[in-house]
Amino acid sequence: MDKSTYTFQALSEKYEDFRGPAFTILVDNKELSSTEMPIVRLEVKLSESMISSCIFSVESLYDNEKSKWINNLEETIKVGAKLEVSGGYTKQEKLFYGFVFEYNLEHSRDKPPRLVVKGMDGLAFLTNCYEPIYHGNKRPKAVVEEIFFKAVRAGYAKSTQVDNMENLVTPLVKEVTSDYNYLRKLSQMYNLSLLAVRGELYFGDLISNSTALISLTLGAGLLDFRKRISLHTQLGKVEVRGKDINQKRIVGSADKVTVGDTKKKWAAQIAPAYKNVVAREYNECVRTEAECTRMAQCRLNAQAMEFVKGEGRCVGIPELIPGRYINIKGMDDMTVGSYYMDSVTHTFSREGYYTDFTVKGARV
Repeated sequence: MDKSTYTFQALSEKYEDFRGPAFTILVDNKELSSTEMPIVRLEVKLSESMISSCIFSVESLYDNEKSKWINNLEETIKVGAKLEVSGGYTKQEKLFYGFVFEYNLEHSRDKPPRLVVKGMDGLAFLTNCYEPIYHGNKRPKAVVEEIFFKAVRAGYAKSTQVDNMENLVTPLVKEVTSDYNYLRKLSQMYNLSLLAVRGELYFGDLISNSTALISLTLGAGLLDFRKRISLHTQLGKVEVRGKDINQKRIVGSADKVTVGDTKKKWAAQIAPAYKNVVAREYNECVRTEAECTRMAQCRLNAQAMEFVKGEGRCVGIPELIPGRYINIKGMDDMTVGSYYMDSVTHTFSREGYYTDFTVKGARV
């Protein structure tokens, strides 16, 4: 994960005022350049909550007389081929790494033939891996690393980063589910991040690192921004119950949100009636009251991060990735602030290059 901090001014200088958008696609190391091929649209969607993807469309590369794609394009695009995307301007940065997941060949009487290619990141490969896992004496970190390495070994990821997970002490069993669904469930239980960025598979705590990737000001790179505050799904307390190794009942709870700027307020502090909204859950994975408490805190924090939602659009900035915070400036006091980006979409089209992002937060 990129832990760097950028300024808009520095990026403006790097990309020469964001002029001349361009991108390069590599399919099994064969280059498809936006300056040489009629690729009418490219969309790279990076997400923390789902598998990241890349979609691009090629037109006007079909010889109607020979009924054949020019430059042997149909031989280049094959499912399972490694797929890399770089984008930017005169200088380009890595945007996506994965593999060709599927493609469509579209023919019409009224339109030129079109080839639409969809790529997925290395996590998509893990959706087809169903081998059972029994932790035994292995630490959770080692188990996650072993799962990630399957995608690296297949060539669909370059590297992995798994945070220390010493607090996850209870052995978990994976049987009738895929590796991806197993990791997704684990991340949701402990409010951890699971995502792939530029070929690196990441599993760990990103929300706690509040250092902003960049500050954007409305009218200076930031084109628009919308924010919504909602009590939907908000809680005042979470209780988690289970049984210890002796089958004795155990319980742990959390009633204070521990993520976000503590100078601001979370939902139940603004709407006190919500302090009485309690979620009680039974979990078969916990074995101690400390684990119950930790899981309750994770659940409360995860729900709190749904309190604030937002979305924005800015000029195309290749450095923007999910799993980092962004500072929004140039608006009213209720809107300016730091937000956690959970998805980032880079789009190249006839209109130019723009970056859209969605954000969330626990306090206002």
